[in-house]
Formats: sequence, C-alpha cells, structure tokens
Amino acid sequence: MASDLGRRSRGLGHNLQEPLEKERLLTSVNSYGSQDGGYHVAQGLQTSQEEVLRRRLKYFFMSPCDKFRAKGRKPYKLVIQVIKILIVTIQLILFGLSNQMVVTFKEENTVAFRHLFLKDYTDGSDDTYAVYTQSDFYDHIYYAVDQFLVLPNETIGRYAYVHALGKNQSALVLCQRYYRKGSIDPANDTFNIDPEVIEDCVGVDLMEPVPSFRDDNAYRNYKNFTLKFHKLINVTIQFKLKAINIQTIINNEIPDCYTFAITITFDNKAHSGQVKVQLDNEAVIKQCKDPSVYGHGEGGNGEALGKDVMSLAL
Repeated sequence: MASDLGRRSRGLGHNLQEPLEKERLLTSVNSYGSQDGGYHVAQGLQTSQEEVLRRRLKYFFMSPCDKFRAKGRKPYKLVIQVIKILIVTIQLILFGLSNQMVVTFKEENTVAFRHLFLKDYTDGSDDTYAVYTQSDFYDHIYYAVDQFLVLPNETIGRYAYVHALGKNQSALVLCQRYYRKGSIDPANDTFNIDPEVIEDCVGVDLMEPVPSFRDDNAYRNYKNFTLKFHKLINVTIQFKLKAINIQTIINNEIPDCYTFAITITFDNKAHSGQVKVQLDNEAVIKQCKDPSVYGHGEGGNGEALGKDVMSLAL
C-alpha cells in the first residue's frame, strides 16, 4: 500500500515537471549552465519596462483635462493653441470682409459704368442688350463717347481720366475691325471674303474733343467715323478711369487706388442682324501714393503690421 502511494506521488511529480522542462527547452539560452534564476530576473525586468512604456503612452494620449487630473499640470499649451486659433480666425474674418469690399466695389462700379455709357441700359438685360439698325449703332457709339467726355459733370462717383491710352496716346480709343475684302450677295447665293482682319482706330483726347488729322490717319473726328457694315467684325471703345475705395476706412484699413480698364464691344461677327453690346471692366488695385486719414496718420499700417508679426511669432 505504501509502495503504491509512493509510486503514484512520483508519477504525479514527474507529470507536473514535464511542462516546465518543455518551456525551458523551448526558451533561447545565451550561455551554458543553469539559467533558472536569470530567466526569472530577465522576465521581471521586461515586465517592468513594458509597464513604464505603457504608462507613458497612456499619458501621452491623454486629453489635457485627464493630464490635469492625473498630475495637476495646467494645460498652458492648450491655452496658447486656443489663442492662436482665435487670432487666425479674426484675421481670416477681417481678410474676408476686406476682399468682400473689393469685389463689391468693382461690381458696383461695373453696374454704374453700364448705366453711364450704354444707352437705355436696364439691369438684367446683359444677354438681350443689342442694336439692330445702323442709326442705333451710331447713336450708341456717340452716346458712349459723349458720356465719357462729360463724365465729371454727370457721374455721382469720383473718377479721374487716364491719358495716353494705347498707340494713339489718347484718353479714349474707338476701333473697328473688319475683313480686308468682303462681299456677300444672298440674292445670288455668292460671297467673296478675304479673311485678313484690318483694324481702324480713332483717338479722342480730352483737351481736343475733335482731334486733328495725323499722318498715320489715327486721329480723326469720331463722329465722321464710317463703319463698314458689309464686312464689319466688331467695334470697340476702350478707356481707363481711376477711383479710390474709401469704404475700407470702416475696417481701419488704408483705402486702395483702382484703375478700371473699360471695354465696350459691339459684336457683329455673326452678321445675323443683331449686334450684341457688352461692357467689360478689369480692375487693377494698387497702394495709393500719399494716404492720409484724419486721426490715424500712418497708424493703420503700423497696427496691421503689428498684427501680422504677432500672428507669425505665435
């Protein structure tokens, strides 16, 4: 009986030692001899390092509020980031308002130019505004040029002329473009066209409403300007005007100076009997030469520069 219990106990101990021996055999050994103590020490160190790394990663990914609860450290970096976001947001809002004023100023001036220089113009008629008779064609040209010459006495806005425009060195240039040769005979179903385009221009100067004759035939009386309807492609009236956008003072900004390049086009390239008329306005913005705002002086520029420097520093 005793011998049977001894054999059973030895068999049970042998069965318990088999997994431990197998684990030791499968574990890499760096040196000869007994490694039991070193194995447990290395495993303990590895567990400790993993715990430290796990705590650091957990703290790193904590929110500022959790970090404050864990260590009582004030989230000053979060406060700095919030301040930077507020400053950038305010700058974006001011920049957007300034750009909105620029776009609005150009659009309002374009509408004003259409009412000033296009005869019988009404809002919303851009797609249907056209002339259909030769007399109306001439009337619209004369109206635009006459309005340009008396602009300071007619307009509510404050505009200035730009002299020496184009090759004619005049304030306004009236040009027609037509084919060198053009003969269209619908009755006989025939036509004869030389596609080479000729440009004929008349310059109108402010000091001399009826320009004198020049050798290059560029300066002539614009009311004696004869259009060649049978081969006409288009007629253009080009001039420039200057203006100042003073509404930017509302945002404590120095006003900008504008130069509007205006082109009125009578498009007859289709020869359909309808000559569409459109006015295009291109604006060039630049800094005024001697800005002066009462009570501000040059402080506006300094204040704006200070805000920009502050935002860059943060």
